[in-house]
Formats: sequence, C-alpha cells, structure tokens
Amino acid sequence: MTVMETYKQEETVSDDHKLATLAHEYGTPLYVYDLQRLLAKVLEFRAALVPAGAELFFATMANDRPQILTFLAQAELGACVNSLPHLLLATDAGFGANMIQFTSTGITPDDMRVLLGGRFRCNLDSISQLEQWFRLGGTEAGLRINAASFNRGLSPDRIGTSASDLDLALVTAERMRGLIRGLHIYLGTNFQTPNDMLPTLEAFFQLAERVKDLCYLNIGGGVGINYSHHGARFDIEAFGNGLAELKEKLYSRTRRKIELIFEPGRSITAECGTFIAKVTDVKSVNGTRFASVDGSIAVFPRPFHHPNVPHRIRPVSNRHKLQRFESRGRKAYVVGRTTFSKDILGSAVLPEGLKPGDLLAFDDAGAYSQSMTSRFLGQPSPQECFLDISSRP
Repeated sequence: MTVMETYKQEETVSDDHKLATLAHEYGTPLYVYDLQRLLAKVLEFRAALVPAGAELFFATMANDRPQILTFLAQAELGACVNSLPHLLLATDAGFGANMIQFTSTGITPDDMRVLLGGRFRCNLDSISQLEQWFRLGGTEAGLRINAASFNRGLSPDRIGTSASDLDLALVTAERMRGLIRGLHIYLGTNFQTPNDMLPTLEAFFQLAERVKDLCYLNIGGGVGINYSHHGARFDIEAFGNGLAELKEKLYSRTRRKIELIFEPGRSITAECGTFIAKVTDVKSVNGTRFASVDGSIAVFPRPFHHPNVPHRIRPVSNRHKLQRFESRGRKAYVVGRTTFSKDILGSAVLPEGLKPGDLLAFDDAGAYSQSMTSRFLGQPSPQECFLDISSRP
C-alpha cells in the first residue's frame, strides 16, 4: 500500500508519535518518507552549489519510488540513470530529456538505439563503447573516466576508462567523425569530508583541459551520511567552494564555459526516509540478546550490503508507552523474522522492557534501502507512506 499523507509543515518524521500513529494505521514494516525534509536537503545542496554554478542531479538507483522522482522532477533537478527501466521511470516522473544523463557499463546496441532515438546524453564506459555508439549514428558522446586511475588514493574499481586512455578516445572519436562533449567521473560512495573527494576532482578537471569540444562535466557520487549521528557532518558548503575553485581554474586555462553537473549520491534522499518494524520476539541465546522484527534484509537490504556503516536504531512509541521506554537498556541485535542466519538489521542499546508489539525505527533509510528490495526470503512488500507538503518547490 502507498499512502500520501498531508501534514503540517512543522511535523517531521522525527516526531515519534507521528511515526507510531502511521505504523498503527498502515501496518509494518513501513517506509515513511518526509518530503519536507527532502526539500530542505535539496535547498541545502543548491545553496552550496551556487558558487560553482552547478546543476543538481539525482541518481535514480538510490531511490526509485515514483513519488520521490516526481517530487524531484518538479523541484527541477536532473536525473542520472543507468538502465532503460530507470530511464522510463525518470521520463514518467517528468524529467525532460535535456535533464537526464544515462551512464552505465556494457550498454547493448539495442539500448544505444533507444538512447539515440530519444536524444539522451550518454556517458560511455570504454573506447569500444564509443566506437559502437558512433557506428550506430551517434555524433556526440560523453566518456566515463575511472576515478582510481588518477592515483589519488581511491580504491580500484571497474568503472570507466583509464585517464591515460583519454588521448586514444579522442583520436577514436575524430576517426569516426564524432565528438566527445562530456566527461563523467564516479568518485565512490559515502565520503565523510570534502578532502576525500577534491584531490581526485582536481586531477579530473586538469584532464578536462585536453578535450577541446567539451561542453559538460558530470561528477557522480560521494557525499556521505552520518549514520551514527555522532561527530561532524559532511561540510557541503566547503565542498561547493572547492568545486567553484576548480571550475574557475578550468575556465582561466581554457576560456571555455563548461556546464557542471553534480550528483551527490545517497545524500539527497537518505535522511528523508525512516524504516519502521514491529518487534515480534525478544530472546537471549548464550548470553546474547536478540530482538526479532517483522522486517528483514530482503525488504530493508542496506544493512546486509553495508554492515560497516549501520543505521541508527531506536524505539518509537505512542506517548503512553514513553515511560517504559525510558528505562535502562542494554545491547540487542535486531534481526529479521526468517531462518537466514545473516538476516541481521543492526544492533542498538534497547530498553530492558522491550517486548513484542513495540516499534523500532531505522533512521536515514531513504536511499539504497527500499530500492534494493528483493524476493529473497519470501517477505511481503513493505507499506510506504509519503508525508506531503502543501507547497511545491
């Protein structure tokens, strides 16, 4: 079930009474998305990107809910997509072709024909993909550059073309009477400071100086989430200023005005989502405390894929249960209601009085959570609720 709730602007998903009420009304497991918080994040990014004059794009793979995509399209963000199904989701949500970039690996000729027919900007992953694109009638293309190939400390990965192969790519394009009009880079994921990203971007901007027909640079991924809610948050303003300096240096050396696109990964939507599950059992096994819930890594998969950066887990309740939840707590592992031994959603210090029927909230569940659900373990699809706001951005 999908529900669109209207609420007062001052209410947010951090209002535990509201979360408990929604869980009681619509059932669990439940995803709650706070569109007011999503709007606030969009505005925060936009303000930080003003010095660089950069466009804000969203990676549809982070959250493919049509309601989220429609909201972001109406907020005039762009969309970064990496598959034809997500391309259809983006166009159905209202993203125009001029506000979509397609970036993937190993694109088939049939997919290329669809992209060419729709005149979508496409960032290709290899020189052989460039050749296929131009052979099929493409005249312009973007090229994806491997971030680790700059040797600035990033972990090796398979994405993109080595920076050292740019000259060969340019020769290939010229030979096939095509133009490389853009460069794309995917830096990585969940960086906690701008300094984790800017050295590689400096090398990327220097590389861009060699592309005489360049129109745009697309920077993907990176800005992290403070899942623990302890310590410093990512300094988005400092990153925006660093990006502006790099763009200004590029202009001073080339005298060309380049369109700059920034897609910050999970951080646009992560904080607007909360996953709620109901406790079904509490037990101790060999001195270890377990709390089973009616959720599972099948419908809330991110903890399984990224156990090193777990979600904050906390009890939520209607006000009449608040006193019991304020009692002394101790650590418990929160697990799914399946027999899969790795169905572990995280751990937290939970009240001694925790019992079946109580609710647990998993914060920052708005990215790479519901979009990663699977049929594995045979769990029913969770409910979803969108807290709407009266005015659109």
